[in-house]
Amino acid sequence: MEKKSEHSKSPAKSPAKIPAHLWFIVTILACIAVQVVMVKIYGIKHVPIKAGYYEPMPDFETGKNDTARERLLWLESQLAPPPLLVWSDNTLPLLEYRAILPDDAEEQANNSISASFMDIPSSIPDTDLESLSSGQVIEVTAFYARELPDLRTVEANERKVIFISTVLPHILRANQELLERRSRIKIDYANDNTDRIRKWAELYGIKNAKDQNVDQLYDELMSRVDAIPVSLALAQAIVESGWGTSRFARQGNALFGEWAWSESKGIKPLSPSNDRAVVRSFVSIFDSVRSYMHNLNTHNAYKNLRIERQKYREGDQNILTQRLIPTLDKYAQDGDIYIRKLKNIVRTNNLQIYDNAVLARNN
Repeated sequence: MEKKSEHSKSPAKSPAKIPAHLWFIVTILACIAVQVVMVKIYGIKHVPIKAGYYEPMPDFETGKNDTARERLLWLESQLAPPPLLVWSDNTLPLLEYRAILPDDAEEQANNSISASFMDIPSSIPDTDLESLSSGQVIEVTAFYARELPDLRTVEANERKVIFISTVLPHILRANQELLERRSRIKIDYANDNTDRIRKWAELYGIKNAKDQNVDQLYDELMSRVDAIPVSLALAQAIVESGWGTSRFARQGNALFGEWAWSESKGIKPLSPSNDRAVVRSFVSIFDSVRSYMHNLNTHNAYKNLRIERQKYREGDQNILTQRLIPTLDKYAQDGDIYIRKLKNIVRTNNLQIYDNAVLARNN
């Protein structure tokens, strides 16, 4: 009987192939693992915070700081609770406006029949707005979005229109609130309501408000409780958020790069200059805008801005912005460069046309 050769073997079996859908699942799990690691290492996350926008100066005693903040929120509730906005569910905001010639502004204000609005679709470049004079009043339809859409992959001109369309109504409403508060303070002062004047002073960061003369407190409040020029606010939002594309703007509605001093209140930068500092996160765009304005109106670093604003507040708003920009040298570490950036942003994007913008009466 013929024997089989020792070298005669059955064919080797090939390894089983992994199905394509399993590779897909493995890839997804790997991506999730990488994201978890990034969150743990770099703190890349959205940080929800309490309602309100007051952030006391850092004393690095969390309990004491939180108590001070709660006191400010209580004062606000007693004096002038913040406005409640109706949030829009639309995903693509469009800026709606109508231009009102200065000579016709009073007549339009008394006219209950609204003229038709002109829509600016997101594909129209900014240069099409340059036909509007900076002296014209632009009536803006309120569009309140909680947060910006993701603008990183949007074409530049379209990104600009969407960003301004989204942020502008919030700036106008926050300024409206400040002017309403200013009027209330004037009434309280005229009625000799000393207690309310002292509360207003405490809310707006005036030290030793209980011990100061009421007349002095009123004068200081008139310096602090006032609107921020629209073109200035837009320019700072653009620079600080990169037209809404920064991680802080996308994940925390942080349009103005404000700092907070507790990790529970913001997003930690990848290379922070201060171990305790985070870029403050907000529950909405509106909270971010109000916080920014409150910061300019109360922080000692912007005292010169308030002085210049009070001195020239009755003049041309476009000129006012140019006067105020140089007072913001302490807003960023690269002070002089930052000032040049703001001036360039206002000029190249024709932001001065929004200085006379107002919210439509039905908003």
